[in-house]
Amino acid sequence: MTSSPRVVALLLAVAAAGCTLTQPPPPPRTAASPQTPLRLYALNDKAVALGHAAPPGDRSAGAVVSAGQPVAGFEKPPATLSTRHQTLIVEANELYDKRDYARALAVIEPAYRDEHDNPFVIETYARVLYRMGERAQSFVVYRQLVDLLDARWWAEAADSVTVDLWFVDAYWKAGTLHMDRGEWSRAAFEISRALVGGLAWEPLAEDQALSYLTRAYFELGRREEARYYAERALGRNPRNAYARQYLDRLAREPKER
Repeated sequence: MTSSPRVVALLLAVAAAGCTLTQPPPPPRTAASPQTPLRLYALNDKAVALGHAAPPGDRSAGAVVSAGQPVAGFEKPPATLSTRHQTLIVEANELYDKRDYARALAVIEPAYRDEHDNPFVIETYARVLYRMGERAQSFVVYRQLVDLLDARWWAEAADSVTVDLWFVDAYWKAGTLHMDRGEWSRAAFEISRALVGGLAWEPLAEDQALSYLTRAYFELGRREEARYYAERALGRNPRNAYARQYLDRLAREPKER
């Protein structure tokens, strides 16, 4: 697929089945760590389109499919995230890093009201709300961001699952907020998109993602999928008590019927 003038690359060659990304050079894995590709059932075996992927020859910050198929590097986000509110974004992010969330919110809120179609502004606002525990409000804002990203890429990848590599954390946070609401299918979908986009580079985040997928499919009554993710989670981290409780419940179910 040729890239549009707006996008360096939008790749449609990644199958959702077995689509786990790693960032070279990856951290060393233990012998017990699973190496087989992770199946992402929520993506329904669709092709995955990666937005803001760099040309395949650029491996400076690249990604490869776990099976070894080259995908692409990532474009760096622009130095200027907003022509009107760059200073506010920088200040809000600095306050966020200092855990001064109340001040960060006060700084970024005017930018959000003025430029609510800028994904960088939206994400800054949403993650401050999320960290402050304003989960209902952050859900609205994260949902706005993810819907905006979907609309942006849909025209170029209408038959695929799209993942914007600049906003992987937004898919993850949206997924956790869908879990708050008991929206298990949507939660599994967004968490799976986060895993495609590179959430697995953070071992603790991957553990949590696999645990949440376990619960989502358990709640959906899809026992085989729940068992699959519980086993993958425990294969990575045998001390994962969250996944263990669901695997134990699945093991007891035939006896309870």
